[in-house]
Amino acid sequence: MRAVSTFSRDVHVYETDMMGIVHHSNYLRFCEEARVDWCRRNGLIGGKIEDVFGLTVLETAVRHIKPIRFGDRVVIQTQVKLEKIRLIFQYRLLVNEVSMCVAQTTHCCLDLNFKVKKPSPELVKQVEKEKWTETWL
Repeated sequence: MRAVSTFSRDVHVYETDMMGIVHHSNYLRFCEEARVDWCRRNGLIGGKIEDVFGLTVLETAVRHIKPIRFGDRVVIQTQVKLEKIRLIFQYRLLVNEVSMCVAQTTHCCLDLNFKVKKPSPELVKQVEKEKWTETWL
């Protein structure tokens, strides 16, 4: 089993309000960046359009704990598991090792005709290697 995946990024001014606090809509964008990074690092995103859009979002949930601000370096921890045909990602957003936000996205796989399909064997194999440490949300 592998440890929780991590992705980091700096907060840019355009992602904040006039007080320098990250707008709530950007937290899910940060999670998407971490999810795409996880897929890319695990060889699940290639050059086909369905690679990028094949994981359709079914549900999102975000719990804001503390505000993230302009100039912060955000570390996003990601864990993933498969429940039947649903792929569940959980994210923990940290600044200076302090938990600022936890989130979860639930996905299913679609083909180019927008029909639900089983996750690919490559995706299933990769998720089976992952370690779901605890439920964060």
